[in-house]
Amino acid sequence: MSTPHQSSDKPLDLAIGVPAGGDGEVTARMAGGLVDMNLSISPRQNSVPVALRNLAKAINLALKNDFLETDLDGLYKVARVWKGQVQILHKDYIGLGDGLFASVGRAAKSMQLTLRGPDAASPEGAAWIAEHGTSAFRGLLGLIGRKLNLLQEYEDKVPMYVQLTLDRLEARRIISDWHRQEWKISTSLVGLDALLEPILDPSQDDQV
Repeated sequence: MSTPHQSSDKPLDLAIGVPAGGDGEVTARMAGGLVDMNLSISPRQNSVPVALRNLAKAINLALKNDFLETDLDGLYKVARVWKGQVQILHKDYIGLGDGLFASVGRAAKSMQLTLRGPDAASPEGAAWIAEHGTSAFRGLLGLIGRKLNLLQEYEDKVPMYVQLTLDRLEARRIISDWHRQEWKISTSLVGLDALLEPILDPSQDDQV
């Protein structure tokens, strides 16, 4: 596509190359280097392994290219398929492995973060520590307040952020067939990993 010279006072030609085999249309999305993947993530319209694989792939693409624009940014680095779930791994717990010894390591890491300051693994906690410095007392006080439901835990908000992330990925046409009632969104018992488990029985929809 080229704009010819109109007159001597417009000496600039503009051109955008079209990929080989294309139909000649250049969209803003193509020009920006983005691809409409439209990965179907419905576990009812696809086999469960395909839905899990597509979901993990889309989330990894989003994490790599800063598509999320939510409070998951900066805290979560990778998604994987594991034991029938998609796990979005929190940066502070990556590399601890799986199994019994990993659970012990996660508990130790959680206590280490608690002793740094209030809700240290959350964006708000990290910001507080950066401003005020570490405080084991405030960390333990915050832990007690969260466990007594006197303070809101960041992990309580993670499912909302995951849902918002998937809404945005669908709007960007990176994923398709995203239905909230088809997925159970939770967090790991120890640590802040986000877990997405497919729901195949419609009668379980009220449990998400």
